[in-house]
Amino acid sequence: MKDFVQFQKLLDEQCQWPSVYTFKFIVPKARAEELLAVFSSCPEVSVRESSRGSYLSVTANMVMSSSDMVIAVYEAVAGIEGIIAL
Repeated sequence: MKDFVQFQKLLDEQCQWPSVYTFKFIVPKARAEELLAVFSSCPEVSVRESSRGSYLSVTANMVMSSSDMVIAVYEAVAGIEGIIAL
């Protein structure tokens, strides 16, 4: 998601802010700490290991006050090698 303009437009059309937004990512286990650091202040983070143990599925529910905040999270994790946003 390199261009967030359309995504932000959809967020603003479909959400009323503030709102709870669910982030879901798959990340290589070796890069998990980088992703979890982004959600360090989030009280609702669940982590599940893949069957082979090489990947983690991370789900975080966060109260966002605007679509700008959602985009900021995606931009923060975009540099993590091997990350997949769902």
